[in-house]
Amino acid sequence: MAISAIPRGAAPGRIVPHTDDRVAAVAQAFENKAGRYELLRIEGNRAHYAFTNHQGHRTEAELALTAWQRMHAAAQAALVSLVLTAALACGVPAAGQSSSRQPVKAAIIPEDTPTRSITLPGSRPASSQPQNEHSEKLPSEPPADKAGPAPEVVAASLALELSSGDPNAEVHYKTALLALNRDDFTVATDELNEAAKAAPQNAVVLYGLAVVQARNRQPEMALPNLESANRIGLPDPEAARAPGLLAAIRYAVKKNEAEQRKVTPLKLWGSYDTALDSPTQEFEDRDGHTYFKIKTPLSREMFLWKVDGESTIRGHWLEKNTLTQEIIYADTKRHDPKPKTTTEEHWWLVTILINPDGSLDGSRMETCTRETGFGCEKPDRLHGAIVTFKGHVEPNGDITLGDINPKQGDPSQPLVLRKKSRVASAPPEDVHIDVE
Repeated sequence: MAISAIPRGAAPGRIVPHTDDRVAAVAQAFENKAGRYELLRIEGNRAHYAFTNHQGHRTEAELALTAWQRMHAAAQAALVSLVLTAALACGVPAAGQSSSRQPVKAAIIPEDTPTRSITLPGSRPASSQPQNEHSEKLPSEPPADKAGPAPEVVAASLALELSSGDPNAEVHYKTALLALNRDDFTVATDELNEAAKAAPQNAVVLYGLAVVQARNRQPEMALPNLESANRIGLPDPEAARAPGLLAAIRYAVKKNEAEQRKVTPLKLWGSYDTALDSPTQEFEDRDGHTYFKIKTPLSREMFLWKVDGESTIRGHWLEKNTLTQEIIYADTKRHDPKPKTTTEEHWWLVTILINPDGSLDGSRMETCTRETGFGCEKPDRLHGAIVTFKGHVEPNGDITLGDINPKQGDPSQPLVLRKKSRVASAPPEDVHIDVE
């Protein structure tokens, strides 16, 4: 009996009947960035496999044979790309070129080689000092989530049904699958949303939309769609996979909620202020003329712009009031002098420590007082005074503090600092706030 040769380029593995006149090569095992996949058995057109992630956790699942082959092809393509990149980096000439370098020994390249560098929030810039020390400083972006979606979500996205079963939604569903195969989750999500509008009671479409939203780091949106698909009724393969997928999405939702509640220096970064009362006005008739005094209420502003470690942020605090005095003579023939306005500013160094429970402990130290016509070199009787306070962060980003300037015998009153902007600026040049 003649034995046919294995076609060149075929994947190693067992030969299983696919149709009456067709056979398919199915890989026994392969690896990708998520972990290792091992084929257990084949039943009909479904592949049962075991998945082991890089932390050693093992789980068993099943998907369509075509999806298994696509996963294997994608893993092989990624490996070839990495090998070619490493060869070029080592100086291996491209096809049709010669090289005078010494031969380079082939090296085994790990598949999960890091390819991205992450700048942690609060890290120092490349230079020792910023170009403009007093320009606005913006916070760094938070580090990317390297864990990625759960393996159950990845496996489900590669095993979606090839047809929605509804002609009204089919064109959008097919487009979404094409985008998903190219890792374009934005287009896949848009198309599946259109498919869901065309067929709102199609469980396969809602299931696919939930899977793609979970892959696109939108578990809060994926959860109601998956629950709706379960209520409507899923086909057997998706129904068997749904409990594990539901647990993975619910875990992602809970994790995101915990991250949102977590207080970090980067979330505190920005500028704050307090609500102001109406200006007060006083007048006094004396010696044939009237004295007018207009005094603005005390304003408080806080700017947090220096991250120090994982739980401390520093910046400056400004308290300011303005007094305008005007003299009006009773004799209309006399010329009234121009109004005189005096501004008094108190500058403080402020430090806030974030406790493990999310509460805040802080202190501020008065650095200098600056008045109109004078610089901050003018001494202040309160210079160097330190005031401590406690507080917490409101859900909208505002900070509530205990009374930081309590008068003896007065009850403590909370002070609410409203989050004004995520941009914070350093103080002027003549105000020296040492945040180091």
